[in-house]
Amino acid sequence: MSARAFPVDRIGTTDTGNAAHGYRIRCTCGAVCFYPLKRGVKRRTPESIPQHFRSFGWQVGTTDRKDRCPECLKRAAPTPEETETMTTPQKGPAVNVPPLKAEPPPEMSRADRQIVFAKISDHYSGEGYCVGWTDKRLAEDLNVPSAWVREVRDQFFGPEGSNPLLDQFLKARAEFNREYQAVMEVRKKHLDDGKSLRNRLDDLDGKARDLAGLAKRVEKEIGR
Repeated sequence: MSARAFPVDRIGTTDTGNAAHGYRIRCTCGAVCFYPLKRGVKRRTPESIPQHFRSFGWQVGTTDRKDRCPECLKRAAPTPEETETMTTPQKGPAVNVPPLKAEPPPEMSRADRQIVFAKISDHYSGEGYCVGWTDKRLAEDLNVPSAWVREVRDQFFGPEGSNPLLDQFLKARAEFNREYQAVMEVRKKHLDDGKSLRNRLDDLDGKARDLAGLAKRVEKEIGR
């Protein structure tokens, strides 16, 4: 029986325009996972591809319609009652079932390291990631283990922490916004006070006109 073929698709996005590609598996819910292609003459063996996906918790079916992501497998896990039923000893001949061994996590190849290095280069500046980027987000974008990203960053770049210059800018901007807001509140109070003063002046101006008219009447009546 021939090994199952997996489609090759683009992995995430890069700012430099150099897209990485890898073997893709897709769940019926829409979730995807990638196994980066190996650069050079040597290629991935057909057996290593499903093994890579299983190491990330995927169920690899005989066809793509039977592939399931870890989250869907969790939702489809048996209830405690079902588990008890399955684990209850049944009558019949004893069968020795060997314990399942967990597959070791995949090792990072030279091609994998190059892909991770290029991705970090796109989002690392100075002494830390650009705003919004972390080891976790970069690993999710590439669909690779976070340990790979952490290893490459520690070896070739530096700490995951934020950029000091960016921190200085964010602090200065926050102080400016606070001061600006305080000035705008004082300005609003002055505008409100000025409007009230203008209304009082207009009222006094009307009263002054009425008083002047009354004075003319008094002068006219007394002067007769």
